[in-house]
Amino acid sequence: MKKFTFILIILLLTLSYSARTQQASALQNIQLQEGYSFVSTYISPDDPDLMELLEDLLFDGSLEFVRNSAGQMFHKIGENWINNIGNWNTEEGYLFFMNSTAVITIEGELFDHTVPLSLNTGYQFASYYYTEYMDVEQSCTEILNNLDFIRNTEGQMFRIIGPHWINNIVDFHYGEGYLIKMNNADELIYVTDTINNCPSSFIDPRDGQEYGAVMIGEQCWMAENLNIGEMINGSQSMTENGIIEKYCYDNDAANCEIYGGLYQWEEMMDYTTNEGAQGICLNGWHIPSDEEWKQLEGEVDSLYGYPDTVWDDSGPRGYDAGLNLKSQTGWAWGNGTDLYGFSALPAGHYSTWNNGSFYDLLIGAYFWTTTIKFSQTAAWMRELCYSNGMVFRTPLSFDYSLSVRCIKD
Repeated sequence: MKKFTFILIILLLTLSYSARTQQASALQNIQLQEGYSFVSTYISPDDPDLMELLEDLLFDGSLEFVRNSAGQMFHKIGENWINNIGNWNTEEGYLFFMNSTAVITIEGELFDHTVPLSLNTGYQFASYYYTEYMDVEQSCTEILNNLDFIRNTEGQMFRIIGPHWINNIVDFHYGEGYLIKMNNADELIYVTDTINNCPSSFIDPRDGQEYGAVMIGEQCWMAENLNIGEMINGSQSMTENGIIEKYCYDNDAANCEIYGGLYQWEEMMDYTTNEGAQGICLNGWHIPSDEEWKQLEGEVDSLYGYPDTVWDDSGPRGYDAGLNLKSQTGWAWGNGTDLYGFSALPAGHYSTWNNGSFYDLLIGAYFWTTTIKFSQTAAWMRELCYSNGMVFRTPLSFDYSLSVRCIKD
């Protein structure tokens, strides 16, 4: 009996480890447009062989060829695909020619974005292996003395005209590669001077989902609700099992695509009670505290700034903070102005009371904070309501499941 129990424990630990590993793996979907495009990834593929990586494109006629900086090709001769490139190298960019649009999915480990990118004299296809958009000029400050130009797929360029560098590319984008010409060899570290900026868009590498972000005052917020995790039915309880779980309104996965997931407080916190914990946010982001929400409210309200004591009250507070945080469309009535790009949608909530029910889709937005109230049974939350322009602050039982917005560290 003891031997059986020991084996069972080992099996459970193995399953738990496997689930965590699965959550930690990176996933990227790359959109391939018709015609020529420069392509790169931020993932080191589990199987880097191009024949395996591009398998889905080989039989539908969508792919014409892939070419690397050295001129080696992956292409079809007669009835056979010839792979002269070999393995996908995450530090390289590639030139694709597509006969029609397609998507490739790459799964593997997240590439270390601090690895210097070696740039040779002359032309090369260069990879961009970061998971946020990044200003081209700021990123390339250290190589300007040796750089001739950078060109993207659309033909936009970063180059010097007279005494000034002109940035028509604006940002480096994940998934895209770049044609770079160097006058002299150098190396580029993408994270220089940009890691603390608020990106306009970023990828959660755990599942490849893309989110917008917005700078409001001195805070960088997600501009959409978090949607990480495996959907479970409302009749099931979220548990500490090594897998992030979420509810989708009315048990319909399509609602998660629009409104994000709904999470119980303990699940959201990843079963810690630390103020400002990372919780289920991706690395570099965390769940906002009650105080961080007050800062947001004071920044967007036209009458009461932060740290006015009005934000310490419970119930509806402020003047028009809620109005300015709500999206301009999507509410049954009482749409907002969305003056700051927070774009709060009426995602509703879920409660385990009354045998479990979903409430308030199209009329209410509800967000957790990390700040506990009433010992270990409730936490402060925020509500945006269809009927007025204020923001409600109240403690809510852990039995509820609400939306989550992450804030950048």
